[in-house]
Amino acid sequence: MELTGHVTEDLLVAYFSDELGPETVRKLLKHTSNCEPCRKEYAIIEGLFKGLGNILTTGDAAGNAAALKKALKQQLRENKIFYSIIYLTDFAPTLVACSSKGLVRVMFGSGSEFEFMEKLKAEFPERWLIESFDEVEPYRRQFEEYFYHKRRDFDFPFDPLLLKSTFQKKVLFMLRDIPYGQTVTYGELARRVGKTGGGRAVGNALGSNPVPIYLPCHRVVAGKGKPGGFTGGLELKKKLLTLEGVSLHGGPDQLDLFNPFHNQL
Repeated sequence: MELTGHVTEDLLVAYFSDELGPETVRKLLKHTSNCEPCRKEYAIIEGLFKGLGNILTTGDAAGNAAALKKALKQQLRENKIFYSIIYLTDFAPTLVACSSKGLVRVMFGSGSEFEFMEKLKAEFPERWLIESFDEVEPYRRQFEEYFYHKRRDFDFPFDPLLLKSTFQKKVLFMLRDIPYGQTVTYGELARRVGKTGGGRAVGNALGSNPVPIYLPCHRVVAGKGKPGGFTGGLELKKKLLTLEGVSLHGGPDQLDLFNPFHNQL
């Protein structure tokens, strides 16, 4: 029998680790020569294997197929982005994506997986994008608990893969100091990060927040009852604030005067 379906990653790893019999090797090579997706997969793993083979040339790893296989599997895992889409009744479909190191992306959409995938491809052009409920489950579960009023804080790791500038990191990491159910104005956040009068710069940094909700940019508002902007749209921002019990209809100073984040300054 010839191979049916696509060649699995485990089978290719076993092939490059010299663990397959001659008949299986023959079938694998014939399949990859005729199947474009599997040929590309073969080429990628071959390149990774050769690169690792050049590195593991000394000590116990030299010529050690088991060590090489382990290193190859780890390298393959580090080149993947896993994702899963959460569908909720009262909120927009939410994609949650992670790497081997932690959460990397949270995005909102209209419900089209194609839309999500195009955005992910643009942001991670060198990574393999893999839908995996199991890999994303620890992150997905906590987001679902947040949406259903069962969680206020998150305790999973974050991989700051998409944070490029020092200023953006400073602004976004400062968001973790804003408590659940509280808000701060753009101007106040700018002052907190040492950029007085830099509300617009802070807004730009928040606009490129790759992990909204986890880094709660929705808790930064324009003040005087105005919500300000949000990557998921103003209606979603209002829903998130309402979920946390925040009202934007107070007086012009209410948002800062009664804010624990503000009072820490």
